[in-house]
Amino acid sequence: MIFVVVVAGGIFWLNQSAQAAVNVSATLTVYQPATSVAHSGGAYTPSSTGSQVQAGDSVKTDSKGRASIQLPDGTLTRLASDTEIRLDADHFTKSGTLHDAKITEKIGRTLTTVQHLVAGATFQVAGQSAVASVRGTRFEVYIKDDGTMIVKLFDGELDFDGKNHVHLHAGQQATADPQGNIGPPGPIQPDLLDPFGPAIAASDAVTAGTTLGTEQDYVGAPLHNGDQQQYTYSYAGGGLVKASLGYPGSAMQLKVQGPDGQMYSKAGPSPILVVIDSAPAGLYNLFVVGVSGLGTAGEEPFLAVAAKEPCVSSDIDQLKAVRRGYTAQDLAASVSAGTSGLSNLSVTIATSSPAGAIVTGKGAYNGVGWTGAVLLVARGGAIQIMAVGAKVFGVSVPAQQIVQQIGTAIGQDPSNLSPGFTVDRLFACDNVVMIDGRHT
Repeated sequence: MIFVVVVAGGIFWLNQSAQAAVNVSATLTVYQPATSVAHSGGAYTPSSTGSQVQAGDSVKTDSKGRASIQLPDGTLTRLASDTEIRLDADHFTKSGTLHDAKITEKIGRTLTTVQHLVAGATFQVAGQSAVASVRGTRFEVYIKDDGTMIVKLFDGELDFDGKNHVHLHAGQQATADPQGNIGPPGPIQPDLLDPFGPAIAASDAVTAGTTLGTEQDYVGAPLHNGDQQQYTYSYAGGGLVKASLGYPGSAMQLKVQGPDGQMYSKAGPSPILVVIDSAPAGLYNLFVVGVSGLGTAGEEPFLAVAAKEPCVSSDIDQLKAVRRGYTAQDLAASVSAGTSGLSNLSVTIATSSPAGAIVTGKGAYNGVGWTGAVLLVARGGAIQIMAVGAKVFGVSVPAQQIVQQIGTAIGQDPSNLSPGFTVDRLFACDNVVMIDGRHT
């Protein structure tokens, strides 16, 4: 039912005012409260996981808050505590790819992983007096109270521009003073106050041998000696599950309980890695334990979990874990069966995306030719449908009109569509839309 959106929208609406690129929303994840959002320059209000962040909105974490915003292509910006940013632009093309995005960072620390951009696309983070521009990379920006901007590049390349220009390569950092004077690049310097080092290590540890898009991250409140935190990861089977715990120092323990009751446990220096081969289907309970040396303030753990799963057509529901896999043929057959007057339907799914899927379609409806594209993303345990464009009679149709038509066609709110279970992950791999989730 939900994939009627591939052909819905704009068929009855003709409008030549559509822009070449459309604004889409980012999705907020709150790892630790409190995080607030200010819409279009308004007052800040507390927000929760699944909230939408539009161009012109600002996001702020307090002294304990940790959060992230994710674009539909999988580009992810993490916010440390005491951080404030504004999403200035977030445009996607009519074909569903990122066209340009810009963030202004007012204060604090962010870690951004930018997915590979198509030719001509841009992603920028601006400080008080300098701008970092990247293409498909991972980098950190730290804005101090006086406006000093420090940029650390972990992967790829980066242009750093203020009163002068500096080009960074992986493993380098550079600093712009409050007036925009950028110093020479040098190796990344250790920083005990930087919360993103353990996060990078844990995430990298689970990436190898797992399927892009299956990773879920959890940021816990500061742990003290003897404290324990618990998290849940859904997995419908088919390969292995990897969990990694990163933390600043001291000693912690990671325990993973499989759906069969078997417990896997490991302790040691960060990052701790637990690997479960031939992992059974079901819900996995993960426990993070503070062992010793965590101090009175405690230490913040970062837990990354990923899995290997086949990117094929599937309809699995085992021990409360759910997996739905849809090929282009699956979508075409579903839409054709449920839509009279439709002919010559062709559906295409973008090859891969770690967060969301780009689905395009073309065909004829009662003899009228059309083309269209939508973005599907997980949002707050449900699915959000974002239309990025359609053409009828060769004329562009605005995305908002498409969304309205989608809602009429499916009888639900396209921004909060429930498939009958809690959606944990939605991604594309090997031209298949994968939806992973669980029954609660």
